Amino acid sequence: MQNLINNISFQGARINILATADNHGNVLKMPIWLKTVENNAKDIFEKSNEESTRNFFAIVGDWFINPSKQGYLTKPKLTNGDLQNLTMLKTIEMLRGIVTNVAQGAAYFETLFTAGNHCLDAGDGFLLNVMKKNPMKSLITNVNLNKSPAVVRAMEESDNIVKSAVYSIPDDKNPNFLHKVLFLGVTIPSMDFYNPGLLKGMTFYDNCNEKDTNLDESKLQGTVASVKKEVENFKKHNPKGAVILLSHTGGKISELICKKVPQINLVLNGHDHKNSQTNVGKTSVNSLGKDNEMIKALNLEFDDNGNIVKTSMTPYFTAVTLADGIEKHPFQLFLNDFLEKDMHPLVSLKASSGVRELTYGNELRYSNSYLMNYLTSAIKSVVKESIDSDLFTVGIQSSIVRGGLKDGANNLDVMKVFDGVSEDLSNLKIGTVKGKELAGLIVENVLYNLKAPTRSTIIHWSDIQVNRSMIADIKNGNSDADYIEAIKVRNKKSGEFEPINPDKDYKMLINEKYLVKDDIEWAKKIRSRFVSIDKTYDQLFKTYLTKNKYKINITPLTTEQRII
Repeated sequence: MQNLINNISFQGARINILATADNHGNVLKMPIWLKTVENNAKDIFEKSNEESTRNFFAIVGDWFINPSKQGYLTKPKLTNGDLQNLTMLKTIEMLRGIVTNVAQGAAYFETLFTAGNHCLDAGDGFLLNVMKKNPMKSLITNVNLNKSPAVVRAMEESDNIVKSAVYSIPDDKNPNFLHKVLFLGVTIPSMDFYNPGLLKGMTFYDNCNEKDTNLDESKLQGTVASVKKEVENFKKHNPKGAVILLSHTGGKISELICKKVPQINLVLNGHDHKNSQTNVGKTSVNSLGKDNEMIKALNLEFDDNGNIVKTSMTPYFTAVTLADGIEKHPFQLFLNDFLEKDMHPLVSLKASSGVRELTYGNELRYSNSYLMNYLTSAIKSVVKESIDSDLFTVGIQSSIVRGGLKDGANNLDVMKVFDGVSEDLSNLKIGTVKGKELAGLIVENVLYNLKAPTRSTIIHWSDIQVNRSMIADIKNGNSDADYIEAIKVRNKKSGEFEPINPDKDYKMLINEKYLVKDDIEWAKKIRSRFVSIDKTYDQLFKTYLTKNKYKINITPLTTEQRII
């Protein structure tokens, strides 16, 4: 009996982590998100009543999106950033209450935050103010402080902003023995690609103007070195301590970091919008989905000797949460009261051909989309009528669109549609290109999209049909056709798609963010011919909806196949 008792492994300490990423300002989903946490709180925050348990809420980037955008009906001066920050504060407050309820008394609870690229859509001023004031630790491991004067000033004013954070957890049997855990936070560094010119006092190691797919080890040396330095300093004094990385970089870069810094135990990964789990050596990399569709609960357990003896991960999906009574949820009541006019049904959608809503989802980043067909056609009609009657086509990058439309959609839903680009970079420009140039830029975009369909997003066009499958076949050597044969344009008289004329002039509209990118070859070639119309997609779309009294009719143009 004595030998059996000696062989039993008792818990020494426990870490519970509720993790989320890429919420993208989806405040309307917060009631069901919080209800999902409430329904599973006893498992997520297990043993919260014990002194040897520490509970964390980890926000792995892109809680915010397009913070400077306005357009609310109830409070016209309110910005996206104002509302999204208020919802963050209320979420932290409610989660603290949930943990207290599970523990049936006081319990440890800490919020950790790492910035995503969209958190910086309004520049660094807004975000630094949030990080200084909010009750959370903001982790900025790969910020180069030597080139970030605004960050240095913010750190002097607040101890909430840190390169990394170490937490101590008392052992359950020997409170004088402390288990240690290091948290770090890394943001995708290519801010000159995502928000060119907007960051004035914050610089990330390896900042560049390149797509994620182009970032390899040679271009991420500063990022890796910043993580490695923090981990090595921690491990020098805490060889058995746990290391957890909040990484808003996507799975590819997170895995690269783990290969170079194998002492990391767990990565909470954002930016790739996936629900996935991979292992790099002994490191677990967990991607956290997007748009409040899921949460992940992770925990680590130490034994009495300080060794990590157990790690586990459980996903919880908001879509399967019973919504009974959600209309009376405290968060829903807050939204109803705070944004009264914005919560009222606004859109009337006439169902046609079985289409009951214009759906937003990851698939619009690489395939045909009725939503994108509708948006490009709507924008074109407004521009032709009020700005330039010679306009032939409107191009919209799918990453700019962040929400769909259905019958009964409210103003928050409408505001969400064009929420994926900073207001400072959303100005639209119009210019004329030859058919061979238009085909060239379309093919270049598709080739990038084929490399990473959910990250290098495709451009959708009004009155243009793109044979993505043919371009893929040509690229892979399975077709002898020329790339230009994969592009067809609408004949104005017949309405049918026909081969593009390489020598004909086509007037096109696209946003400034596309044209300023130096890593896009065709953007550099044509940008000098484009002039601003001092409008955004969002403004033009609202003009279209207002003119049509917010009635959406599904037509054959909406349901046609424009990406094959």
